[in-house]
Amino acid sequence: MTAAVRPTLLDGLRVVELATEVAAPFAGKLLADAGAETLKIEPPGGDSARRMAPFAGGRPHHESSTVFLHYNTSKRSAVLDLLTTAGKRVLRSLLGEADVLVTDWTPSCLAEAGADPETLRREHPRLIIAALTPWGLDGPAAEWPSSALTRAHASGAAAGVRRNLGADGGSPIMAGARVHEADAGLALALAIWAALIARDTTGEGQIVDVAAVEAMMTIDRVDISIAANDGGPPPIMRSGRTSFGGRMDCADGHVITVTPQPHQWGGLLRAMGDPEWGFDADGKLRDRLEISDTAQAAIDEWAGARTRDEVYRLLQTESAPAGPVLRPSEVMASEQEQLRGFFEMIEHPDVGAASYTQFAADWSETPRASRTHAPRLSEATSEIAAAHLRPWTPAQARRAGVIA
Repeated sequence: MTAAVRPTLLDGLRVVELATEVAAPFAGKLLADAGAETLKIEPPGGDSARRMAPFAGGRPHHESSTVFLHYNTSKRSAVLDLLTTAGKRVLRSLLGEADVLVTDWTPSCLAEAGADPETLRREHPRLIIAALTPWGLDGPAAEWPSSALTRAHASGAAAGVRRNLGADGGSPIMAGARVHEADAGLALALAIWAALIARDTTGEGQIVDVAAVEAMMTIDRVDISIAANDGGPPPIMRSGRTSFGGRMDCADGHVITVTPQPHQWGGLLRAMGDPEWGFDADGKLRDRLEISDTAQAAIDEWAGARTRDEVYRLLQTESAPAGPVLRPSEVMASEQEQLRGFFEMIEHPDVGAASYTQFAADWSETPRASRTHAPRLSEATSEIAAAHLRPWTPAQARRAGVIA
């Protein structure tokens, strides 16, 4: 007897995505990769992420942006002009059948498209309207313009950006401007999941209002907490290391170590062979501030004479918190990730096969959804128009400029 096929986690859930670039589309991607049927509504010309470098194969094209390819797996694409009456009618029809609307439009833009959250709430009581906007749906800043860079600075997250190793193996470089955008998308996805659980109990949807800058403040921003409580700026990670830890320059790479506690500092010294300068005449650890210059020079010399992996393993063995600085290619090829199957090869008709990250969770009793490549621009438009623009045909809607 053939075993019954178990449904995926979000099997049967219908999501309409009205969002561009990274943050909110990441929330849509997480839902889609977990099995939700996710339709991405793109404006004429497509999501602006389609024009973001880098491009697969180095060829600029609206189907080859690696930013778009990564943040839009498992979705379908339809192009609608929501400034037209017919386009708004299609959107309202789609939302009447949807469980979730994912959007990054400000309140005025949503109202202009006929998708004001409060109106949608009354018309579709079970719909979850999930809005990820820079500053939130209310307040004096609700309509302020922003970019990924200004959001990072407004949240304070940019102050904590650390230098990481350049992909070319050269000098360390600053992380990119969109480095914190996915944090906000993750917060939105979690909020949507919570709203879905609540709907199972109450039978009602609701408006989920996530401000990107607030989400970025709450996710792993230790530096912000330190600055807020101590009143000082986050420490800068310099190329020269102090005895308290930081970036160690090894013979073939870098290791990050943090040793604020005495037992961690002792572990670093044990890894180095318990050098005499680290202890007083009674064998007790010396005050690090008193020996910082000596310690820094000795640590630099010790790390520089060893490989990255050797330094990492020695520190790890002695319980001194440390981690190797890995290039993306090294992470993807690691034995651990190969064993877990976190990176999945997906074929795209325009750019070929490439590795994509999986949903960062696995469930013992629920299978992972079968994922697909990011949608080609407008691939589902005719189907959507035929179902939601009757008596118009797709050809008539296209000539009218409603769809592309």
